[in-house]
Amino acid sequence: MAFDSHQDTTEVDASRELSCESANAPTQTTVRARAIASIDAIPPEYIGMLQGESIVANSLVEASAEVLRLEVGKYRDALIEIDNQLRAMDDSPDSGLLEVITVELEDLNRDWLNKQAEAASTLDSNQDALGEYSDIGGSLNMVLMEQAAQIETTISNIEQFDLSSDPADGRRRLLQEISRLIDLAHDLRDKMQDTLLTILRAERRLADIDRKMQFDGLTKLHNRNGLEVVFYEWWRADIRRERIVSVGLLDIDNLRKINERFGALAGDRLLAEFGRLLGELIRKDRGFDIVARSTGQQFVIFFGDTGPRNATSSVERIRQTLEATRFNLDGEDVEMMVSIGITEVVADDTTTKVTKRLEKAMRVAKRNGRNCTVIDEGNGPAPITPPEYKVVGRTINVEER
Repeated sequence: MAFDSHQDTTEVDASRELSCESANAPTQTTVRARAIASIDAIPPEYIGMLQGESIVANSLVEASAEVLRLEVGKYRDALIEIDNQLRAMDDSPDSGLLEVITVELEDLNRDWLNKQAEAASTLDSNQDALGEYSDIGGSLNMVLMEQAAQIETTISNIEQFDLSSDPADGRRRLLQEISRLIDLAHDLRDKMQDTLLTILRAERRLADIDRKMQFDGLTKLHNRNGLEVVFYEWWRADIRRERIVSVGLLDIDNLRKINERFGALAGDRLLAEFGRLLGELIRKDRGFDIVARSTGQQFVIFFGDTGPRNATSSVERIRQTLEATRFNLDGEDVEMMVSIGITEVVADDTTTKVTKRLEKAMRVAKRNGRNCTVIDEGNGPAPITPPEYKVVGRTINVEER
């Protein structure tokens, strides 16, 4: 769906630059000049990896975030492969095979820790050259240190397992540790995406994001990049911010338990069907509604030309439809319920401000028992008392991939 972007953006006042996170943010030229000061520090192996993905990075920080995003995806895939090997075992697994898999898991994590350490060392040794992005570089290092500490703890836990005396319990505990590692991988992936979006906003490069980088490979919905571009294009077409916009954040309540029970690969299949259903449920006949996958288990719905009350009615209908739907995963019915936050986008908003309000409202929905909707109309999050809609329940078969 295209935007009506015929207005001349030169009319925008300097204090309301499109998608700018601060009126005092440095100009694009200044940011790039200072950031590019570190471009010569990008390791050749980073350049080769990014070229293979057709990615161009304008600074060491951007290159580091892109490489870590790509590498954590490979690490996650390797974890899922080991997870699948363990799940394919019977209830009385062979202790020798468990030992082999444990060594494979430890080697994988040591290799991943080395890659993280190399990235942290590169950023640290070039701190003086990072310019405008020195704070972001420091934050990346902190994230890597926190991840490393948790992975080291997991490795230590695994080394304590006695797989020979009770192989079944050892297999169960290995699956638990792998689940924690996959969660860490998801967290790092999301933080790298946040870092990249911060850079793209600061350098006014949102309009340059390649279209193929705006969609989630799993669900085929808009991803975080795509959602940011939706806001950017909308505000570019509505320079004075006169059109009403509301946004909803849907967080799946029980995905972690599903992943622990069925495995992350099955969870991915479920997410793909969940995303497809959300795409079907948004309005097609009026307004401008777009659904995006913002993180692993969170989805955002952008309601153009829609006030918060009408948006709330729409998400409530979706929530009740999801509640009535069963996803048949490997012969077993699974429920997918969501906690929802809703807010209206106001004239002086940025995507960061909107996201913070949505997350706060969603957390209130979680505290209120989950599987409910909370709205923020400018006075803080408030639970709603929804009408009961006539929704049609269904069973969706989650196919093998």
